[in-house]
Amino acid sequence: MFKSIVENARQAAHELSEMERLLLPENKALREIVFFGERDIFWQYYSDFIGHILANSDKQICYLSSDLADPIFKTTEPRIKPFFIKNLLSAVFERLDSQVVVMTTPDLNKGAVKRAPGAVHHCYIFHAVSSVHQGYRLGAFDAYDSLLCIAPYQVAEVRKSEEVYSLKAKQLPVVGYPLVERLYREHELYKLEHAQHGVDEQICLIAPTWDPQSKSSLMDSCIEEILDVLAKSKFKVWLRPHPEYVKRFPKKIEAIRKRIDKYSNISLQMELGSMQCLHEADVLVTDHSAIAMEYVLGTERPVLYIDTPTRIDNPECDRLNIEPIENKLRSSMGARLLPSNVKSIASVLEELIADRDQFKQGVPALRDVLVANWQHSAAIGGDFILGLCR
Repeated sequence: MFKSIVENARQAAHELSEMERLLLPENKALREIVFFGERDIFWQYYSDFIGHILANSDKQICYLSSDLADPIFKTTEPRIKPFFIKNLLSAVFERLDSQVVVMTTPDLNKGAVKRAPGAVHHCYIFHAVSSVHQGYRLGAFDAYDSLLCIAPYQVAEVRKSEEVYSLKAKQLPVVGYPLVERLYREHELYKLEHAQHGVDEQICLIAPTWDPQSKSSLMDSCIEEILDVLAKSKFKVWLRPHPEYVKRFPKKIEAIRKRIDKYSNISLQMELGSMQCLHEADVLVTDHSAIAMEYVLGTERPVLYIDTPTRIDNPECDRLNIEPIENKLRSSMGARLLPSNVKSIASVLEELIADRDQFKQGVPALRDVLVANWQHSAAIGGDFILGLCR
């Protein structure tokens, strides 16, 4: 306990020093463009936009992170200045005098993170391919000035929400989704590098969502039965829990770990910020996780959805009278299976892999609907952010 107290005191002193350094008058130019990441995994959603800004301007990037394990603290780019801010977020944000703050945190103004005062422009970047009105809480984006939309369907949803709730109109540039573009490019390289390698076994990646109500996630419904069935299959199985689930339910993760230890072909994947498992997996199993869209668009391989109850974070989502895109295209992503039928999961996965070449032919059409400006989104989004610097 004493060691923990000392460590907490050391971290608090470090954070206070970081805040003071950040807010120095001579660092005003540095604070012009601020990116904020709650955890280490959020760098991957910003990196392409930041790369474009650095390559096409003389701007510096101020990066606030609430995670000491964030890779941003190991950056060698001299124009990116990282700061560790966690427990002092409110104190920092109420004193920010930036031109633009870029975030991927919904529910701004509803928790610890509040808008900076004055004319600071608050810009939201999506970290999932999905509609805006089902998987997010009501009013999740109301406090933002602009949303970097992934595709036109998000624009239509936000505009309808503004109409229904009499909200001020936001700036809604249709940008696209750099992360899935990068995943596609990296996967093409991965295939070239492994073209001559023999395939010893096929890999099934299980990547559930998380749900605070324990209704939608495989981890709280039929994961044990799925693992028991696949333990007798020819597949090598990787279970990759959602980072939020790992954080909130450590005892459940430990119970799953002990169960998996009994099986020689199943392992727990805990490198949650890495995309490598997506490249290696021959097929993906999930429930309602947005990783399904990224996997299909990035690797052009199919998904098996287990039809657990849909997670609905916004009880008023039906007021827009627009079917969420993740519901509308669910059957186009591969196959679906009821939790009561998971005993047949191995044979369904084998069929998906056997038909993978045919499935791949339909992916470009899905991509045209789900993400805009294919392979150009970083430039479009980066230029928009630069344009916000008055």
